Amino acid sequence: MQLLNAAILSNLIVAVTRGRVMSELGDRMRSAREAVLVSLPSMARRTRWSEAYLQQIEAGDQPVEPRHVAAYATALRVPVEALYGSPLWVLRDDVAGHRLLPGDAQRVEVLLKHPRSLDHAALETLSRVLADIRRLEDKIGATHVIPLVDGQRRLVGRFAAEARPAVRSETVGLLSELEQYRGWLAVPGRQWQHAGRHFERAAHLAMEADDPQRLSTALSFSAYRALRRREFRTAEALSAAARRDTRVDPGLRTYETFQRAEILARIGDHPEALRLLAEADGMVDQLPPAEELPPSGYWYTPPFFLGQRAFVLYALGDDTAAGRTARDCLAEMPAEWTSSEWAARRRELARLT
Repeated sequence: MQLLNAAILSNLIVAVTRGRVMSELGDRMRSAREAVLVSLPSMARRTRWSEAYLQQIEAGDQPVEPRHVAAYATALRVPVEALYGSPLWVLRDDVAGHRLLPGDAQRVEVLLKHPRSLDHAALETLSRVLADIRRLEDKIGATHVIPLVDGQRRLVGRFAAEARPAVRSETVGLLSELEQYRGWLAVPGRQWQHAGRHFERAAHLAMEADDPQRLSTALSFSAYRALRRREFRTAEALSAAARRDTRVDPGLRTYETFQRAEILARIGDHPEALRLLAEADGMVDQLPPAEELPPSGYWYTPPFFLGQRAFVLYALGDDTAAGRTARDCLAEMPAEWTSSEWAARRRELARLT
C-alpha cells in the first residue's frame, strides 16, 4: 500500500473546486503577511521569489505548493498549520494516515478523463477517501473538511449522472452518503436549513439506490437535527421511520435505539425510554469488534455509546448519572475523538455534577 498524498487527493476529489481552494490558501498567506506588516517586496527578498510570482500565488493564479507555504511560515515565523486555509494541504503523513491501494492513482486519472469508465474498483477508491475524510474531521474539525466533501460530492454527482446501469445504484448510494455527511457537517455551525436540505436529498438518493443502510442513516440524522432543534414530535416521527427497516448493521441499529430512547424521554414517555435504554445497553454487548465495523460507522464502539447513554440519562432528568457516564465516555474514547467537535456535547455533560 502507498500513502495517499495531497496531490493524489487533489486530483481525486477537488478537481472541480481547485481554483477556489487555491484562492483561499493564497489569500490566507497574503493575510498572514500583511498582519505582521511584511510588504510584498520584503517577502520576495526573504523567499527569493519574484514579487510577480508571489502576487500570483497569493491571488490563486499559480498552484500553491507545500514549499511555498513552508517558505511563508519560515519568513513570517508562524507555524505552518496557521497558513493552511484548506485541509487539502494538510493531508500529510503526520496528520492523517490516508492510504491507497496499488493502481488507485492510475484508476483515478483515467476516471477523471473518462467518467463513464467508472467501475466497482473506482467506487471503492472513492469510498475509502470518504472514510479517510471522516477520520480527518475528528482531528481538524468539520469546517475544514467541508471543501473536500463538497468537491467529492460534486464529482460523484457528475459520475452518477453518467454512470452505466451496472454501477448506477452503487454510485447513487455513495452520493447519498456524501449528502448525508455534508448535512452532518452543517450541524456544528447550527446551519439547520442547510443540514435539512442535505439530509432530505440523502434520503431520496438512498431510496433511488434501494439502500436501506443509507436511508436509515439519513432519517436518523434528520431525527438528530430535529432533536437538537427541540422539535421532539418531528424527531419522534423520523426516528420511527429510521427504525422501520431492520436491514441495517448492528452499530447503526444500536445508535438508533439510543436515539429513540432519548427522544421518548424528551416527550415524557419515560417507561418506554427506560425499556429502550436497557435494550440498547444489551445491543452494545453484541457489537462486532472495532476492526469489523464499516467505514461509514467506525465510531459505533462501546465508548461512543456511553455518550449516547449519557444523553438519555440527561433527558430522563438524572444529571448526576449523565455527567458520570459522559466522563466515563471521554475517558475511554481515543484521544482524537475526545477533542472533536461532535464530542462537544459529551464534554458539556461531563461537567455536570
